[in-house]
Amino acid sequence: MNVMIAQSGGPTPVINMSLRGAVEKALGMEAVDKIYGSRNGVEGILHDDLVHLHEKAEDIRRASQQPGAILGGSRHSLTENEVAAIAEKLKELNVGIFCYIGGNGSSRTVKELHRHAVQNGINIQFVHIPKTIDNDLYGIDHTPGFGSAAKFVSHMVQWIGMDMASMKSYDKVEIVEVMGGNSGWLAAATAIAKRDEADYPQIVYMPEQEVRLEEMLAQIETVYSKTGSVMMIVPDHLKIPGLRSDAALGHPRSGYNGGISYKLAGEVKQRLGLKTRVTSPGTLYRTASCMASECDLSEAYRLGAEAVRFAAEGYSGGMVTLDRVSDSPYECRIDWADLEHIAGKERPLPAHYWDAQRQMPTPAFIDYILPLVDGQIIRPVIL
Repeated sequence: MNVMIAQSGGPTPVINMSLRGAVEKALGMEAVDKIYGSRNGVEGILHDDLVHLHEKAEDIRRASQQPGAILGGSRHSLTENEVAAIAEKLKELNVGIFCYIGGNGSSRTVKELHRHAVQNGINIQFVHIPKTIDNDLYGIDHTPGFGSAAKFVSHMVQWIGMDMASMKSYDKVEIVEVMGGNSGWLAAATAIAKRDEADYPQIVYMPEQEVRLEEMLAQIETVYSKTGSVMMIVPDHLKIPGLRSDAALGHPRSGYNGGISYKLAGEVKQRLGLKTRVTSPGTLYRTASCMASECDLSEAYRLGAEAVRFAAEGYSGGMVTLDRVSDSPYECRIDWADLEHIAGKERPLPAHYWDAQRQMPTPAFIDYILPLVDGQIIRPVIL
């Protein structure tokens, strides 16, 4: 029997650690002859662009803590004909286990491949290995990638806050644009160091909730009048009725996907007359492997290895998951979740994790996230 592994979607700082876990587990199994890697997601299978991972164990080990998906990612949505073509190709290669490392799109792909295999009597086990910095998958306590991205963004916000505090007589408004898709997990993570409403970031918006431009401007004025400088967190998927598409004052990035912060900065400058600066780290959330969480790295490896084990035991059409047993001492066990009713669905930030009135995470969210960021919360000293 052979094994096939592929990566998909946007990378995370720990996506290659899941690949390493799966490869090393498969290498230790007597029943496994070859381990194939499909380049650029499932497109590698369709285009016969494969690599022999059983010959690359040392390369995979060395790459396991580097950013970027070393097999290449893909956002290709399969047609029904392509689902059938992939299943046939896997049969030709004597593949008995297919592991797909990815987010919501990958979960739908695994679900469809499993459905086709069952309907056509094909004996291949299809397993989803979760990853996404957005933390928006159902069926799992948290996704590999989120802990590292949360650690990075929480540190970054405090670094910016230290700079703002030292330049308070000059800089006035800092807009920090965060990733996270349609869920507010990463936005909430920016505020885990807050002890008081006046601490940076004073204003944090959630992508789950629409907010009008006039309301935002009023909030900025209120905070500025009290503190003299404002840091606000703006998710790249935030819906802002009333925000003009040309409000970025000709900024070269005003038309790019996710450039909402530059448009908002233009409005703040024009309407409030306040000096405004934008920080938009972009792919650093996915690539800052120097800030990778040790917890994240460990769990990414474990999920990769356990995916192969579950498949070898006959499990298919599901996802390996993390089931939290305890916050303190922190413990998560590996489990299995069927994808039938959860594939492709986006999990929002639970309401009890965020205090919207105080613009602060609740104690429940702090307990949830603290182990995932290795217990590291930066609180700057300001004289």
